[in-house]
Amino acid sequence: MELVPSEVVVVATRNKITTLLLGASSLLSTKVYAFKLESTKLVFNFFQQDSKNGKQVYDDSGKEDVTVLEPMLFISTQIDEDTNLSAHFIFDTWTAASDTAIDGNSGASGGGIGNQSRVAGNISYTKGDELNGWSGSLGISSEYDYRSLNFGGQYLKSFAEDNFTIALTPQLYLDQAADYDLINEKTTDFKGRTIVSADLSASQLLTRSDIIEFGYTHIEMNGMLNSIASTVKVLDETTDPFKRQGEKLPENRSRSALHTKWVHAFSDETAFHLSYRYYQDNWEIKAQTTEIGMRFTTNDGNGFVMPTLRYHDQSQTKYYQDQFQSQQQFMTSDSDLSDFNLVRVGVQYSYEGDYKKRFGYDTSLVWGAGLFHGRRSNDLNYNILQLSIGMSF
Repeated sequence: MELVPSEVVVVATRNKITTLLLGASSLLSTKVYAFKLESTKLVFNFFQQDSKNGKQVYDDSGKEDVTVLEPMLFISTQIDEDTNLSAHFIFDTWTAASDTAIDGNSGASGGGIGNQSRVAGNISYTKGDELNGWSGSLGISSEYDYRSLNFGGQYLKSFAEDNFTIALTPQLYLDQAADYDLINEKTTDFKGRTIVSADLSASQLLTRSDIIEFGYTHIEMNGMLNSIASTVKVLDETTDPFKRQGEKLPENRSRSALHTKWVHAFSDETAFHLSYRYYQDNWEIKAQTTEIGMRFTTNDGNGFVMPTLRYHDQSQTKYYQDQFQSQQQFMTSDSDLSDFNLVRVGVQYSYEGDYKKRFGYDTSLVWGAGLFHGRRSNDLNYNILQLSIGMSF
């Protein structure tokens, strides 16, 4: 889990791989109660990233190419009128050029670790009524060089006949990450990383056609924060002009963001979405992200299509340089921590059919698709294809 300042779609566990779910808001009244339908949904995410300018890549190729296939299973069941139990399971498999250049068994052989995978799961318990709601969750994640045990919760309160709602969402991640020892050419033992976050948000129904959401998120990260695949070039006149070393980053990072969103309905079929986020951290990164979108209802209200445009601009961390003229206490050349801007365009489609008798139950089929393309000023481009199919009953 990370509050990501950079517009990288492949983000956490260790800034390598968890594809962002790309959702959409609606103008429905925000009642606080447990989900009333039982449902199962299978989502397939395909992610492809191209880059030829990664200053942190070990073999000087600059390649940050990544290909990800990510099936996800979501299950939700109603225990009673006010209580819901849900779970989701994820299996990632990917290849990454930067990992192949350095991870695990590389060294002189240059073989790299090749294909990699991650298994993750989360279970949530939710209870609520018309005015109050709370939930708790437990999650695990495991890959060959990163492990995570995480806990989460949320409390929601509705006021003024559902016109105003607040939510408090704390999370705790007890993670372990491995680094790479360039001298001995092997992966190190796991080292601890703790992440604590809290998000306070609110939504206000302004008119019958307008709703605004706003909030503040703060995250504290402590422990080993280096990335296993990131290196730096340091001037070394005794050997080559520049010699590769592992990046060195502080063991603390404080991150915060202010975010807001406005939704205006032009009609029952069309709504305009505008969101903005301001981010900063104690590594001196500052970022601003703006996104606009139009949501069009289709299929007699059973579906929608939503094109979006996002712009992101960020400054680089004070620890960043393309290459270093001398040893520094902290050093990184990670392109995700550099200065850049990004433009992303995309479109989503979702459809939920009418209920029909299937397998002895009244069921509704749900399916959707999303396609996104992002282009960064520091020569990193990505494409996302998301396909989903599910059933509610």
